[in-house]
Amino acid sequence: MITARTAVLSTVALLAPLTMSGCLISSSNQQSVSGAYVQPGTVSKVQLHESTMAEVEELMGQPSASKVNDDGTETWTWNWSKTTDGSGTVFLIFSGSSEKTVHESVHVKFKDGVVVKKWRD
Repeated sequence: MITARTAVLSTVALLAPLTMSGCLISSSNQQSVSGAYVQPGTVSKVQLHESTMAEVEELMGQPSASKVNDDGTETWTWNWSKTTDGSGTVFLIFSGSSEKTVHESVHVKFKDGVVVKKWRD
């Protein structure tokens, strides 16, 4: 037979971890970038019909790839991946983690050594 005192002590023992501050929830996020990353503001510094190949390379670094197109233009591409790792824990109840990877790229098209088009994927 369960006495009132045993019931109260059992309830307190079960609820005690839930009332302890600082022990219930923890989380962490970490982001990493791999590849030829280009800052978003950097692309806006590239001027159509003005910026040269040398200026673009100085601003954005060496491209991941370059291609000469059938029409005689040349397209440079910078590719990178951003990976975000997240994990969280709720004390004695739940623990989980997630990973999200986003692939992005910037392209710049040149004609006669000058930028004629730029875009971001």
